[in-house]
Amino acid sequence: MLILNVPYSEKDEAKALGARWNPTIKKWYVRNKEDYYKFIRWIEPYGNMVIIDELYLVEGIQKCFRCGKETRVIGFGVDKHLSVDEIRELQEDCGGDIENALETEINQDDIHIVGPINPIPEPLMKYIQKKYNYKLRYSKTTKTSSICNCCEHCDVLQGDFYLFNEVDSPFFIYSPEDVKKLKIYKISLEYDLIVNASDGWASFDEMFKKYGNIVPLDINIPNS
Repeated sequence: MLILNVPYSEKDEAKALGARWNPTIKKWYVRNKEDYYKFIRWIEPYGNMVIIDELYLVEGIQKCFRCGKETRVIGFGVDKHLSVDEIRELQEDCGGDIENALETEINQDDIHIVGPINPIPEPLMKYIQKKYNYKLRYSKTTKTSSICNCCEHCDVLQGDFYLFNEVDSPFFIYSPEDVKKLKIYKISLEYDLIVNASDGWASFDEMFKKYGNIVPLDINIPNS
């Protein structure tokens, strides 16, 4: 189920497309994930991806480039999801047959590392900041401030580019042994999430579920 932030002036348009009104939370919602593409105008302002059914928190270990000690770092993973770019491409390529194409795009079984997500739901953020050295830092490289992994020993920023784009980071896997070094936590979602994230994939993503020890993480994430 996806909660939508529909302006009052656009409520009739959302209703005509199949959205329903929830009087308890006073928001419009869509129940069928294969219909999400119809509501892209109310998805895109809040993010480039819809994470569906579950979100994965992935913990790895890397050697800090500054102090040389091992420190825990985290990233996020998704299986079932839908990106705004995919919706746009399918609308151009498939026309009226977009529903069949969407079913394949959405129902992906492999876990894909997407790096950081934004926004991080508040209950999850509280859990992460209590357990890890994950905080708001300024990057001289990107000249922006963002929530990032920092060394647990010397507090230096552990760059997202290295963690999620370089092949020798702890999140790039090539063997069952690489997967077994990771801790993978599965968070079941009551409501699907609209976030900004990198829609990446790698050749060995099927190994995450095949060889990883995936542990449920009970965090109640409310609707946005």
